[in-house]
Order: sequence, then structure tokens, then C-alpha cells
Amino acid sequence: MSGDQDATAPSDTNWLDEAYHVERPGADLYVEQVGPPQAPAVYYLHGGPGYHAHTFRELVGDDLEDYRMIYADQRGGGRSYADQSFDLDVLADDVAAVLQALGRESAGFAGDVTLLAHGFGSTVAVRAALRHADLVTRLVLLNPWLSMPMLARTLQRTAALHSDQADAALPPEAGLADPSALDPDALVNDAFGWVSAKQLFDQLLFPHPAARLRLEHADATVLLGPSQTAELERPWNVDVLAELSDLSCQVVVLVGTHDGTAFPDQVEAGLARLPQAMSGLLDVGHYPWLDDPNAFLELLRESLPPA
Repeated sequence: MSGDQDATAPSDTNWLDEAYHVERPGADLYVEQVGPPQAPAVYYLHGGPGYHAHTFRELVGDDLEDYRMIYADQRGGGRSYADQSFDLDVLADDVAAVLQALGRESAGFAGDVTLLAHGFGSTVAVRAALRHADLVTRLVLLNPWLSMPMLARTLQRTAALHSDQADAALPPEAGLADPSALDPDALVNDAFGWVSAKQLFDQLLFPHPAARLRLEHADATVLLGPSQTAELERPWNVDVLAELSDLSCQVVVLVGTHDGTAFPDQVEAGLARLPQAMSGLLDVGHYPWLDDPNAFLELLRESLPPA
């Protein structure tokens, strides 16, 4: 683990604002942490795969500075490099490695860690909580993608209904009971053959064009890593639905009712396997901090441990 040359050194022991590179087999992980070192630790797991944590910190971080926030780009995304393909277990183990590295580097963790996971980051959070239960005591899953085959089904159906392929769409119930019966690669090939990927995701993720433009503007300010990097193996096959019932930590699910990628299918399938989970609804899309930041932050704070 090495400190970033551009990291801001904390002025005293009561505040952290640091950037690191955490070396892992086959990867160099870019990590930032900010906030009081003795505050509850919240590890933000961004969506993707292949996205980054910059825009969440840029747009929300000032409102979470009473937590010890950890923002890490997952390998193969943002400012984190990977030189070989990887799977979900590797992403989950990266979470534990970052926590262990930060704990050694600066004051350790006063309490247990909450994983705040968005979209695809929820699959990583679930697997990390199962593989490293000693480190994680709470999951806050925000518009979770828990089954990529189910997402592929949603994309195929939506693309078909907004093209001349309506007769080719899967029936609404197909794959809900058993996502493993789906062929996600074929579904995605159908969807992106009928409607462009960007057009399709824009329609499902953003209830208002202004939110999309604000996100794109924030994304444009981040300095990303190398353009050629390894990727997650078979991303459309990733599915943690069957593992949810094995979780021992507290789980909170926050849902944007205008997020066509997660609501209702992913959320209903997840909550059916998490009878003890708490949940909250917001009148927003996939990025609630863009659509209604005040309502989002109020609900998020209720979902996190007291600061």
C-alpha cells in the first residue's frame, strides 16, 4: 500500500483526507478515505461493472463527512488498474484487502463497517459480507442489481417493447422464479441489437434528462485510469440471489421507484429472500442523489449507523 503523491495530509489526528494505491495480485486499487478516523466506517461500492466512486463523493461526500467514508474504484474501473480477468470473489476479496490496509495505515476502525452499495456494487457487497463476515455488519443496498441475468431479461423486454421486436420479448414472468434458466448473453445481444445500449440505459435509469446531464458533467471531471484494462469474467452471469438468505448482517434496501433496472423485479426478488431486511422507497430513478438529494440523504442517514 502506498500513499498517493497528491493526497492531502490530515492536519491533525481528528480528520482524514487521504488517497492510496492498494496493491493486489493482478491489480492496483485506487482508494480515498475522508472523515473522522473514529467515526463509523462506510465503504462505498459503486455500480458498473467498470464505473468509479468519484462522482458519488463529488456530489454527496460533503453531506457524509461525519462518517469515515471509504471510496474505492473497483479493479478494472475508474482509477483502478487490472492486468488479468477476474471474478466476483476477487472483487469481494479486494474489499477486505482495502479495509485491512486502511486499518493498518491509520488508526484502525473504531467500530464495524457498513457497505453502502449501488447497483452492481450490491452483488460485490453481498459476496464480500459472506466471505468476510468478521469485517461487515451492515449492508445498505441502493437500487441493487442482485441478478445480472434478471437485468438482461429487463433490457431485452424493454428494448423489444420500444422497437419493432415486441413479439420477440420474453413474457413478463420468464426468469423471475429461476434466473439461472435464462441465457443472459443472448438476451443482451438481442437488446443491444434492437436499441443502442446508451439509449436503453438512459431510458431505464433516468426519469429526468437533467439528472443524466448532471451525472455526465460530474463524470467528465474525473481522471480515469488506463484505457486498456482487464474486465470481469462473464458479467451477465453474476447472480447472488440464492446467497441472500445466508447473510448474517443487517440489510437495508433503498429503492427508487422510477429505476427500471432494479424496480420492481430485482428488489422484489431480493426482499423475498431477505425477510428481516428493512426497506425504504424514494420517488427517484437509479441515482437518487441527482433526482431528490434531500429525501435521499434523509433516508440514507436513517439507514446508516449513528455518526
